[in-house]
Amino acid sequence: MTDVEAKEPKEVKATDAEGEEEEEEEFSVEKVLCKRVKNGKLEYLLKWKGYSDEDNTWEPAENLDCPELISAFEEQDKKKKEKEKEKKRKTGPTGGPAGDDAAAKKKKKPAEDDSKPRGFDRGLDPDRIIGATDSSGELMFLIKWKGSDEADLVPARQANVRCPQTVIQFYEERLTWHTSNADEEDKN
Repeated sequence: MTDVEAKEPKEVKATDAEGEEEEEEEFSVEKVLCKRVKNGKLEYLLKWKGYSDEDNTWEPAENLDCPELISAFEEQDKKKKEKEKEKKRKTGPTGGPAGDDAAAKKKKKPAEDDSKPRGFDRGLDPDRIIGATDSSGELMFLIKWKGSDEADLVPARQANVRCPQTVIQFYEERLTWHTSNADEEDKN
C-alpha cells in the first residue's frame, strides 16, 4: 500500500492552553473501503493507517489527496459489479439456470391443477371470446364457457376449427367500417 495523505486535517494549527501554536498530526489513508453519495456529495469510507477499523471514517471526495487508492478502489468496485452482473446473466433473475422462465414458474398451478382439463378438453361449449393476445408468440383467445365462471386461453387455430361462429362474432364486434370521401363522391 502506498502512504497517501488526506488533505484534512493537514498541518492545521491550533493553540494550546498557554497560547502556543501546535501542529495537528497528518493522517495517512491505508485503504478506501466503500463509497456513497450523501447530500449530493461523493464520500469514501477510509481505513486510516495505524488505526483500527473502529476509527474508519466517511470523508468527502474533495478533501482527499489519494488518487491512486481511489482509482484502485474504483477499479475493484467495477470488477465486482461486472462479476455480479455476469452471475445474474448466467443464473437468471431467480437464481436458477439462465433460460428458465421465472414468470411461467410463478403462474404455474399446483400439481393437482395440472391434471384438470383446460380449454376444449373441458367438454364445455364456448359462450364468447372475451379477448385475444399474442404474448406467447401465438394468437390465443380468452374464451368464456357456457355453464362456467372460468375462462381459458385457447390457441386461435383450435378455436377457428372448433367454434368458427364464435370467432367470427368476436371479429365482427370489433370490426369498424371506414368510408373515404372518394367513395362518397362516386355515389353522387
